[in-house]
Formats: sequence, structure tokens, C-alpha cells
Amino acid sequence: MNDPREFATHLVDYYLGDRLDAAGSPAGLRDTVIELVADALPDHVEALMSSQLDLLAHPSRTQIPDAYFADQAAAEDALQHAAAGLRTALAQAGVIGNAQSFERGAAARLRDDPQAALRAELSRVSRPLTRPKALAWSLDPAPWFGESHQEQLPWPPSGFASVAGLRTLPGGTGAFSYVENGPHAGWVQIGLVEQQHTPARRYPDQPVRRVRIAVGLEAVSGDAPPGRLPVGRAPWQLWIRPLRKLAPELTRADVAAERISRADQPLVALTDAGATGPVEAPDHRSGLGLPTYVLAPAACVVAALGLEPTEGIYGFSLSDAAGEALVCRQWHGHLVHDGHYVPLLPAISGADLLLRRDLFTRLHDTIGAARCRAGIGVDYMSENEGALDDEE
Repeated sequence: MNDPREFATHLVDYYLGDRLDAAGSPAGLRDTVIELVADALPDHVEALMSSQLDLLAHPSRTQIPDAYFADQAAAEDALQHAAAGLRTALAQAGVIGNAQSFERGAAARLRDDPQAALRAELSRVSRPLTRPKALAWSLDPAPWFGESHQEQLPWPPSGFASVAGLRTLPGGTGAFSYVENGPHAGWVQIGLVEQQHTPARRYPDQPVRRVRIAVGLEAVSGDAPPGRLPVGRAPWQLWIRPLRKLAPELTRADVAAERISRADQPLVALTDAGATGPVEAPDHRSGLGLPTYVLAPAACVVAALGLEPTEGIYGFSLSDAAGEALVCRQWHGHLVHDGHYVPLLPAISGADLLLRRDLFTRLHDTIGAARCRAGIGVDYMSENEGALDDEE
């Protein structure tokens, strides 16, 4: 690398930027971390990362393997070393505070928290067949990814045109699917997001291609807003912390119900725990081992239904007095190769949100029959040699 400090700055922003921002960007911390990483790059990181790539990647492979590499380890190590002296540095600048509360607060904001990844694994299921009838065509995973030169498979996949441009599924709440079997039989699927993604490869020649589908419960008085997925944003901690600690203004069920009955809004959300991050920044990385998507209910839904994180060892689960009430399931699979016949890649990754049927009825009544919608969003892209060929 020509400029170690420039590369170190990129690593710190890429791997640690969100955590530094969440900690309030303490004076001098970011620069100190960058200097520590820059010092480690020439003597340690370059050689170790080169060895890792030689061991873990095929010589002709362009995709970086899914592993914890030396550059990420160096950034994390630098952050922890620099943060360890943060309180002393602030004291030297005249900022004196309670030692225990400061250390506890700084650690909570700066640590690399594995909870979301661990809970995602506990929430993992075999790919379910539950989805609205209008999306039945998407059950065939990545049908365009054929193994033969002779195959002329349609792109975008057959069936895409039937929902392209739709923002609301016809049939109102009748468009939502119900789980047919298993521990959540009879529950309503109020949210679904799935990505089907295949890599570029030389034999047979195929570009990178991706199809994404999303369905979500919405409260809308008029036409649903065009040009966006039917989901909002929410912190993933809704699954593990009582709402009174995350949104004290929404602790009253009557206030939340009033908001749901009047405000136009998505009631399903993508959280910041997914490896895709926010909808607006799909290339954002937020931690090792995270799934592509983690869904959650909107905070007002949690408050209106009186839900709390389920006690015990669970994945993404909320409960009420009657028991488990709302869950998020995770799946990925349908392994494919990129032509090198080395580590396979999951072409399918998705998540859904299931609500107990009696609570769905209650939520439907709160929204109002005329405002309760099954929002939908679908898109696709094809990319060859860095140029975007098609996008919807």
C-alpha cells in the first residue's frame, strides 16, 4: 500500500465508524485509532492478510472469503487499546466523571456486540414456503442460474412482471399468508424480505444478478408511497430490551394505539443488525456473523400490543401475558458456485415476521379495515464488469 495512513483511515471508517459515532466521537479517539492501525499495517497486517488470502481463497477467485481478516482484527485491536485510556485522556483535558459509570457507558457503545449474530442463529429455520400467492413465482430459488450453456432462462424471472410496479397487494389483509405447520401454525406473516443473489462466473458466462422481494403490514389512509420498500427502520434492540428503556414516550398502550390508528406508516421494520444495514446504505457492514436481514415490528406495535422480550434463550422473540406473541425467522441456503468450485455461496437469504393470530386481529382493528394494507416492493439488478445493466 502506498499510503498506510490513508488505508488505515478507510479501515477505521469502514469497520468502526458507526460505533465511534454512537460513542459521540470522543475527542482524539478516532485519530489515535487510525495512527495505531497505520503503524501496524506495514509490519504485521499486510503479511498476515496475504497469508490468509493464500490459505482461504482460490488464486483466481475475485470474491473475498467470509472470514475475520487481519485488517478487521487490527482495527478492533487499535480501538480497544485506544479506548482503554480514554477516561485518562479526558481527565487530562479537565473532564472528570464517575469512573464506573463512564467505563460502563463507553464499553457499551464501543464494544463489538455479538448478540445479534447469536440470536440470528437461534432464529434460523429451513427456508419456509410461507408467502403471499402473488409471490409464488419466487419460491423457485434463482431459476436464472442454470448449469448449462444450452439453457436460455428468462431474466428477470418469470412472474416478476406480475408484481413489478405494485405497491400494495390486492385483497387487503387477505393477501397475507398464514403459517401452515410447526410451532407457529396459524400465525400471520406480517413481514417478509428475501434476496436471491447469484455471483458472476466465467463458465458459463453469467453476470451478478439479484432479485429482492419485500412484503410488510402498513397503515395507510390513501395510496401507499411509491418507490420504496414497505418497511421502516428500527433498532434491533427491540428484541432484547423492554420498550420503556428504548422509547419511554411510547410506553403507554393507548398512546401507541392512537398513533397507529391515525398516522400513515409501515408497521414492519428493517433493523440495523442486518449485514445489509439501513435500506439507504445496502453495502454497509455492521458485524461478523450477521444475517442479511433482521426484521422487527415498529415500536408503536410493541407498545400497543404490550409485548416484552421473551425470557430465556431465544432468537428474535417477543411475548405477552399469554405467551410467545411475535417472532422473526431467518434462513439462507441454496448453495451455488461462481465457476471455481471452491467454497459455495448461499444464493438465498431472507427473514420474515410472524404475529399470533389473535394479536393480528387486534392490530387490524386498531389500524382500521380501510387503512390496513399489505405493502409490497420488488426489484432486480444485473451487473457485469462493474456496469449496471438493468435495474427496476
